Amino acid sequence: MKQVPLSPIVFFIVLLVSSGSMESADRPNISRPKLAIPGPIAPASGTVDSTTTPAKEVAKFYVVLAHARYSESLETAKQLFDSLNRFVREPSAVTHEEAKSAWIAAHRVYSTTEVFRFGNPNVDAWETRVNAWPIDEGFLDYVSPGYAYEGGNPHALYNLIASDFQIAASFITEARSETDPKAGVYRGFTDNETNVATGYHAIEFLLWGQDLNGEPRANGQRSYTDYVVGTGANAGRRGEYLVAVGGILVADLLEAVQDWDPANPAFYSKLFRDLPVEARLDRIILGMGGLSNAELAGERILVSLLASDQEEEQSCFSDTTHLGIHENALAIETIYLGKHERRDGSVVSGPSLSDLVAKIDPALDARLKSQFAKTREALGKVVNRAETVEPFDRMILAENSDGRAVLNDLIAALKAQTESLEEIRLRAGELVALR
Repeated sequence: MKQVPLSPIVFFIVLLVSSGSMESADRPNISRPKLAIPGPIAPASGTVDSTTTPAKEVAKFYVVLAHARYSESLETAKQLFDSLNRFVREPSAVTHEEAKSAWIAAHRVYSTTEVFRFGNPNVDAWETRVNAWPIDEGFLDYVSPGYAYEGGNPHALYNLIASDFQIAASFITEARSETDPKAGVYRGFTDNETNVATGYHAIEFLLWGQDLNGEPRANGQRSYTDYVVGTGANAGRRGEYLVAVGGILVADLLEAVQDWDPANPAFYSKLFRDLPVEARLDRIILGMGGLSNAELAGERILVSLLASDQEEEQSCFSDTTHLGIHENALAIETIYLGKHERRDGSVVSGPSLSDLVAKIDPALDARLKSQFAKTREALGKVVNRAETVEPFDRMILAENSDGRAVLNDLIAALKAQTESLEEIRLRAGELVALR
């Protein structure tokens, strides 16, 4: 494969990433060894070590599940990177569609990992580099006239790709000089959370372009000619940027895989392992409940309904928000059941939170499983409507009572299962006491 040189614009992107703080109380200050691409994980046997408690086995297996999901996410990010390289080398309608399909597949797999957020500080510290949204797309590239952006963002129309790189480089220099009194200029450039330079949604925008919501089922209509040098304005720089952020995404996911490696517990996996088992169970349940209620039911669905604005939907350029929601919600259930099904159909399974809950309160376990089933039913209706009737950005419109009803049913199901998860969390002491 042709190697992409580290040109000034790529160097700028790398500095953007490296300048972000990744320090937290949960990350030890040790040198990281050279990273290696992990191989497939053999399915776990599910056998519990008789010298440990069931709760410890569940907490131990949780790390195995996290590693399996991040490993698969890394694999699909590499496939996306390869597709982006092919597209930029030979831009055409065909290679463009292949790159977009690779993005959809990669983001769906990544969405299965978001259940590890909220309860695990290392994930929240890292996640904004890979899945930040919404974005002020005018910060990155050209936008349509009359583009509406985040109020108070002075760089919302910066158009990084079309900019004179020396201006951007001066921001970097100022930011990285502790003695320069003007260092705050660059921080003002990047600290607005909608100035997103890397990650899935920056790539999504660069592939699809703005969704101007013209035809009812139309997503972003960016042409592949935007990447044909000599045809589209800034085509060479745009292609270079796209490949660079694809490579950074792979590097970021490689870091997550290493963080959760159960065979080499040197990073977060070691810190997690060394916590009291009740604290580990608490993090597991917090991750599930946080994704179920505050993030899915709240931030990703209810906020969109209240705003009735496509800028509040996550994957607004590709109109695939419903797929991310689907994978997020199913990921909560499968973590509870202690299993992960890979894309090839093989299953990683082992000791589960469900096993523990069923021992202290079979009725509570049965109730939560029933609630998961109702969530799956509501999810199915959302996905079916998005695929056959209208995308998410049309469902949320104030005048669309049918579409909004389908989404409100999903919110209700997610909130109901969250209440049961909270009850389980309050009884963590009973789960730890099991022998």
